[in-house]
Amino acid sequence: MKEAGIELKLKELGFTAYEAKAYLALLKCSPATRYELGKNSGVPRSAIYDVIRKLEKTGAVNALYSKPEKYVPLPAEQLMDLLQRQYMERLNDARESLRSFNTEPEPGHLWNIVGYENLIHKAREMIGKASESIFVSLWEREAKILLPDLLAARERGIDLIVFSFTPIPVEGDKVFTYNIPEKELKTIWDRKIILVIDKNELVMGEADDKYTKKTAWTDNKAIVDIATNHMILDITLFGFRKHQDVGDTVISMETSGFQNLEVMLDTHDEDQLQLLKSNV
Repeated sequence: MKEAGIELKLKELGFTAYEAKAYLALLKCSPATRYELGKNSGVPRSAIYDVIRKLEKTGAVNALYSKPEKYVPLPAEQLMDLLQRQYMERLNDARESLRSFNTEPEPGHLWNIVGYENLIHKAREMIGKASESIFVSLWEREAKILLPDLLAARERGIDLIVFSFTPIPVEGDKVFTYNIPEKELKTIWDRKIILVIDKNELVMGEADDKYTKKTAWTDNKAIVDIATNHMILDITLFGFRKHQDVGDTVISMETSGFQNLEVMLDTHDEDQLQLLKSNV
Protein backbone atom coordinates (compact mmCIF):
# COMPACT_ATOMS: atom_id res chain seq x y z
CA MET A 1 0.00 0.00 0.00
CA LYS A 2 1.29 3.49 -0.88
CA GLU A 3 2.28 5.80 1.97
CA ALA A 4 -0.66 8.12 1.32
CA GLY A 5 -3.00 5.18 1.77
CA ILE A 6 -1.35 4.23 5.07
CA GLU A 7 -1.66 7.83 6.28
CA LEU A 8 -5.38 7.68 5.47
CA LYS A 9 -5.75 4.46 7.48
CA LEU A 10 -4.01 6.08 10.47
CA LYS A 11 -6.27 9.12 10.19
CA GLU A 12 -9.27 6.79 10.32
CA LEU A 13 -7.83 5.51 13.63
CA GLY A 14 -7.74 9.01 15.07
CA PHE A 15 -4.33 10.34 13.99
CA THR A 16 -4.08 13.83 12.57
CA ALA A 17 -2.39 14.22 9.18
CA TYR A 18 0.80 15.52 10.85
CA GLU A 19 0.79 12.73 13.45
CA ALA A 20 0.46 10.10 10.73
CA LYS A 21 3.32 11.63 8.72
CA ALA A 22 5.58 11.84 11.80
CA TYR A 23 4.91 8.27 12.91
CA LEU A 24 5.55 6.86 9.43
CA ALA A 25 8.75 8.91 9.15
CA LEU A 26 9.99 7.39 12.43
CA LEU A 27 9.16 3.89 11.20
CA LYS A 28 11.42 4.53 8.21
CA CYS A 29 14.22 6.28 10.07
CA SER A 30 14.75 6.28 13.83
CA PRO A 31 15.90 7.37 16.31
CA ALA A 32 15.47 10.96 15.20
CA THR A 33 15.59 14.38 16.81
CA ARG A 34 12.68 16.79 16.50
CA TYR A 35 14.58 18.65 13.80
CA GLU A 36 15.32 15.44 11.86
CA LEU A 37 11.77 14.23 12.26
CA GLY A 38 10.32 17.49 10.98
CA LYS A 39 12.66 17.40 8.01
CA ASN A 40 11.97 13.74 7.17
CA SER A 41 8.19 13.90 7.63
CA GLY A 42 7.41 17.28 6.12
CA VAL A 43 5.72 18.42 9.34
CA PRO A 44 6.37 22.18 9.84
CA ARG A 45 8.92 23.04 12.56
CA SER A 46 6.28 25.12 14.33
CA ALA A 47 4.05 22.06 14.70
CA ILE A 48 6.52 19.23 15.36
CA TYR A 49 6.72 19.76 19.15
CA ASP A 50 2.96 19.40 19.65
CA VAL A 51 2.83 16.46 17.24
CA ILE A 52 5.51 14.54 19.18
CA ARG A 53 3.86 15.39 22.51
CA LYS A 54 0.54 13.96 21.32
CA LEU A 55 2.21 10.84 19.89
CA GLU A 56 3.99 10.31 23.21
CA LYS A 57 0.70 10.71 25.06
CA THR A 58 -0.96 7.97 22.98
CA GLY A 59 2.09 5.72 23.33
CA ALA A 60 2.93 5.70 19.63
CA VAL A 61 6.34 7.32 20.20
CA ASN A 62 8.90 7.11 22.99
CA ALA A 63 11.76 9.48 23.84
CA LEU A 64 15.30 8.24 24.43
CA TYR A 65 17.45 9.65 27.22
CA SER A 66 19.93 11.42 24.99
CA LYS A 67 21.23 14.87 24.17
CA PRO A 68 19.72 16.12 21.97
CA GLU A 69 16.51 14.21 22.70
CA LYS A 70 15.68 11.55 20.12
CA TYR A 71 12.51 9.59 19.45
CA VAL A 72 11.66 6.04 18.38
CA PRO A 73 8.29 4.64 17.22
CA LEU A 74 6.35 1.87 18.91
CA PRO A 75 6.50 -1.05 16.43
CA ALA A 76 3.45 -1.09 14.18
CA GLU A 77 2.01 -4.39 15.48
CA GLN A 78 2.35 -3.25 19.09
CA LEU A 79 0.76 0.07 18.21
CA MET A 80 -2.29 -1.69 16.74
CA ASP A 81 -2.62 -3.80 19.92
CA LEU A 82 -2.34 -0.67 22.03
CA LEU A 83 -4.96 1.23 20.02
CA GLN A 84 -7.30 -1.77 20.18
CA ARG A 85 -7.02 -1.95 23.98
CA GLN A 86 -7.54 1.79 24.32
CA TYR A 87 -10.56 1.70 22.03
CA MET A 88 -12.15 -1.24 23.84
CA GLU A 89 -11.66 0.51 27.19
CA ARG A 90 -13.35 3.66 25.89
CA LEU A 91 -16.11 1.61 24.28
CA ASN A 92 -16.83 -0.28 27.50
CA ASP A 93 -16.80 2.94 29.51
CA ALA A 94 -19.29 4.51 27.10
CA ARG A 95 -21.49 1.40 27.18
CA GLU A 96 -21.66 1.49 30.96
CA SER A 97 -22.44 5.22 30.94
CA LEU A 98 -25.29 4.74 28.47
CA ARG A 99 -26.96 1.78 30.16
CA SER A 100 -29.30 4.08 32.06
CA PHE A 101 -30.81 5.35 28.80
CA ASN A 102 -33.45 3.50 26.82
CA THR A 103 -31.77 3.00 23.46
CA GLU A 104 -34.13 0.33 22.12
CA PRO A 105 -35.87 1.43 18.90
CA GLU A 106 -39.60 1.97 19.10
CA PRO A 107 -41.30 -1.19 17.79
CA GLY A 108 -43.13 -0.91 14.49
CA HIS A 109 -41.27 2.16 13.25
CA LEU A 110 -39.46 2.45 9.93
CA TRP A 111 -35.82 3.48 10.42
CA ASN A 112 -33.43 4.83 7.79
CA ILE A 113 -29.98 3.29 7.34
CA VAL A 114 -27.70 5.74 5.52
CA GLY A 115 -24.85 4.47 3.34
CA TYR A 116 -23.71 1.16 1.90
CA GLU A 117 -21.32 0.18 4.71
CA ASN A 118 -24.02 0.70 7.32
CA LEU A 119 -26.39 -1.44 5.25
CA ILE A 120 -23.86 -4.28 5.18
CA HIS A 121 -23.18 -3.92 8.92
CA LYS A 122 -26.91 -4.11 9.64
CA ALA A 123 -27.37 -7.13 7.37
CA ARG A 124 -24.51 -8.96 9.11
CA GLU A 125 -25.92 -8.10 12.52
CA MET A 126 -29.35 -9.44 11.57
CA ILE A 127 -27.97 -12.62 10.02
CA GLY A 128 -25.84 -13.21 13.09
CA LYS A 129 -28.78 -13.01 15.50
CA ALA A 130 -31.30 -15.01 13.43
CA SER A 131 -32.70 -17.88 15.47
CA GLU A 132 -35.06 -19.62 13.04
CA SER A 133 -35.07 -18.40 9.44
CA ILE A 134 -33.40 -16.09 6.93
CA PHE A 135 -35.08 -15.07 3.67
CA VAL A 136 -32.90 -12.96 1.40
CA SER A 137 -33.14 -11.56 -2.11
CA LEU A 138 -29.89 -10.00 -3.32
CA TRP A 139 -27.34 -9.60 -6.11
CA GLU A 140 -24.00 -11.33 -6.66
CA ARG A 141 -21.85 -8.58 -5.09
CA GLU A 142 -23.76 -8.54 -1.80
CA ALA A 143 -24.00 -12.34 -1.83
CA LYS A 144 -20.20 -12.57 -1.93
CA ILE A 145 -19.84 -10.07 0.91
CA LEU A 146 -22.43 -11.79 3.10
CA LEU A 147 -21.46 -15.36 2.14
CA PRO A 148 -19.49 -16.18 5.34
CA ASP A 149 -22.35 -14.88 7.49
CA LEU A 150 -25.00 -16.81 5.53
CA LEU A 151 -23.03 -20.05 5.62
CA ALA A 152 -22.39 -19.64 9.35
CA ALA A 153 -26.12 -19.16 9.90
CA ARG A 154 -26.93 -22.32 7.95
CA GLU A 155 -24.34 -24.19 10.04
CA ARG A 156 -26.29 -23.06 13.12
CA GLY A 157 -29.36 -24.77 11.71
CA ILE A 158 -31.09 -21.63 10.44
CA ASP A 159 -33.55 -22.17 7.58
CA LEU A 160 -31.85 -20.24 4.74
CA ILE A 161 -33.85 -19.30 1.62
CA VAL A 162 -32.07 -17.27 -1.05
CA PHE A 163 -33.38 -15.72 -4.28
CA SER A 164 -31.41 -13.83 -6.90
CA PHE A 165 -31.63 -12.84 -10.53
CA THR A 166 -27.81 -12.99 -10.72
CA PRO A 167 -25.31 -15.81 -10.15
CA ILE A 168 -24.50 -16.18 -6.44
CA PRO A 169 -21.92 -18.27 -4.54
CA VAL A 170 -24.57 -19.92 -2.34
CA GLU A 171 -25.80 -23.43 -3.09
CA GLY A 172 -28.61 -25.55 -1.73
CA ASP A 173 -32.14 -26.85 -2.24
CA LYS A 174 -33.59 -23.50 -1.18
CA VAL A 175 -31.42 -21.30 -3.39
CA PHE A 176 -33.14 -19.96 -6.52
CA THR A 177 -31.33 -17.93 -9.17
CA TYR A 178 -31.82 -17.01 -12.82
CA ASN A 179 -28.03 -16.54 -13.24
CA ILE A 180 -28.35 -13.31 -15.23
CA PRO A 181 -24.94 -11.57 -15.29
CA GLU A 182 -24.87 -8.45 -13.12
CA LYS A 183 -23.59 -6.22 -15.91
CA GLU A 184 -26.65 -7.11 -17.99
CA LEU A 185 -29.12 -6.72 -15.15
CA LYS A 186 -27.63 -3.33 -14.22
CA THR A 187 -28.78 -1.96 -17.58
CA ILE A 188 -32.40 -2.19 -16.45
CA TRP A 189 -32.33 -2.32 -12.61
CA ASP A 190 -30.45 -0.93 -9.66
CA ARG A 191 -29.02 -3.33 -7.08
CA LYS A 192 -31.49 -4.15 -4.33
CA ILE A 193 -31.60 -6.26 -1.21
CA ILE A 194 -34.43 -7.70 0.87
CA LEU A 195 -33.46 -9.48 4.08
CA VAL A 196 -36.03 -10.94 6.48
CA ILE A 197 -35.03 -12.77 9.64
CA ASP A 198 -37.33 -14.91 11.78
CA LYS A 199 -40.33 -13.48 9.88
CA ASN A 200 -40.29 -10.40 12.12
CA GLU A 201 -37.41 -8.11 11.10
CA LEU A 202 -36.58 -6.56 7.72
CA VAL A 203 -33.95 -4.50 5.97
CA MET A 204 -34.50 -3.55 2.33
CA GLY A 205 -33.56 -0.98 -0.27
CA GLU A 206 -30.94 -0.09 -2.86
CA ALA A 207 -27.48 -1.63 -2.36
CA ASP A 208 -25.52 1.29 -3.83
CA ASP A 209 -21.82 1.56 -2.90
CA LYS A 210 -21.16 4.66 -5.05
CA TYR A 211 -23.81 7.09 -3.86
CA THR A 212 -25.14 7.58 -0.35
CA LYS A 213 -28.59 6.03 -0.34
CA LYS A 214 -31.07 5.27 2.41
CA THR A 215 -32.31 1.77 3.09
CA ALA A 216 -35.06 0.85 5.52
CA TRP A 217 -35.07 -1.30 8.66
CA THR A 218 -38.25 -2.25 10.52
CA ASP A 219 -39.94 -4.84 12.68
CA ASN A 220 -43.36 -3.62 11.58
CA LYS A 221 -45.27 -6.85 10.99
CA ALA A 222 -47.30 -5.57 8.04
CA ILE A 223 -44.22 -4.30 6.18
CA VAL A 224 -42.24 -7.46 6.95
CA ASP A 225 -45.12 -9.55 5.58
CA ILE A 226 -45.31 -7.46 2.39
CA ALA A 227 -41.57 -7.93 1.77
CA THR A 228 -41.82 -11.66 2.50
CA ASN A 229 -44.76 -12.05 0.12
CA HIS A 230 -42.79 -10.20 -2.56
CA MET A 231 -40.08 -12.86 -2.25
CA ILE A 232 -42.70 -15.62 -2.23
CA LEU A 233 -44.03 -14.28 -5.55
CA ASP A 234 -40.52 -14.16 -7.06
CA ILE A 235 -39.82 -17.74 -6.01
CA THR A 236 -43.26 -18.95 -7.17
CA LEU A 237 -42.74 -17.39 -10.61
CA PHE A 238 -39.26 -18.93 -10.70
CA GLY A 239 -40.83 -22.33 -10.10
CA PHE A 240 -43.32 -21.83 -12.94
CA ARG A 241 -40.65 -20.64 -15.38
CA LYS A 242 -38.12 -23.32 -14.49
CA HIS A 243 -40.70 -26.12 -14.01
CA GLN A 244 -39.35 -26.60 -10.50
CA ASP A 245 -41.37 -27.58 -7.43
CA VAL A 246 -41.01 -24.75 -4.91
CA GLY A 247 -44.08 -25.65 -2.87
CA ASP A 248 -42.29 -26.68 0.32
CA THR A 249 -40.17 -23.52 0.28
CA VAL A 250 -43.16 -21.24 -0.28
CA ILE A 251 -45.14 -22.95 2.47
CA SER A 252 -42.27 -22.51 4.93
CA MET A 253 -42.16 -18.79 4.10
CA GLU A 254 -45.88 -18.17 4.44
CA THR A 255 -46.90 -15.64 7.04
CA SER A 256 -50.09 -15.49 9.05
CA GLY A 257 -53.19 -15.43 6.88
CA PHE A 258 -51.60 -17.49 4.11
CA GLN A 259 -51.50 -20.91 5.77
CA ASN A 260 -54.27 -22.17 3.47
CA LEU A 261 -52.73 -20.80 0.28
CA GLU A 262 -51.75 -24.24 -1.06
CA VAL A 263 -55.27 -25.59 -0.44
CA MET A 264 -56.78 -22.59 -2.21
CA LEU A 265 -54.46 -23.01 -5.20
CA ASP A 266 -55.11 -26.76 -5.41
CA THR A 267 -58.88 -26.15 -5.21
CA HIS A 268 -58.63 -23.51 -7.94
CA ASP A 269 -56.66 -25.89 -10.16
CA GLU A 270 -59.27 -28.63 -9.61
CA ASP A 271 -62.11 -26.24 -10.44
CA GLN A 272 -60.35 -25.22 -13.67
CA LEU A 273 -59.83 -28.89 -14.57
CA GLN A 274 -63.52 -29.71 -14.02
CA LEU A 275 -64.49 -26.69 -16.10
CA LEU A 276 -62.33 -27.89 -18.97
CA LYS A 277 -63.83 -31.39 -18.77
CA SER A 278 -67.39 -30.04 -18.82
CA ASN A 279 -66.64 -28.05 -21.97
CA VAL A 280 -65.27 -31.03 -23.84
